[in-house]
Amino acid sequence: VLEKMNKKTVVVLTCNHGQSELLMNFACSSRARGFDLQNVLVFPTDHKTKELSEGIGLATFYEETIMASIPEEEAAVYGDSIFTHVMFAKVLCV
Repeated sequence: VLEKMNKKTVVVLTCNHGQSELLMNFACSSRARGFDLQNVLVFPTDHKTKELSEGIGLATFYEETIMASIPEEEAAVYGDSIFTHVMFAKVLCV
């Protein structure tokens, strides 16, 4: 994946389907301001988010076995179990 990016600096994002609107906003806003997103690598936690990320032109690394326990839905409140699972996924990716 990194060889295709041909960059020394990589921006790593983790996203589940519940956060996908924020991911789309990030990509669209960045492009509207002229930012090159070829150095962005998304670690999606579910297949839907993988497809979405690739559909908006972002590089992804998805391993279903590792991410299977991460919920797809958004957290209801800060610190709930979904929030905690997604935060754990962010630690795994970095």
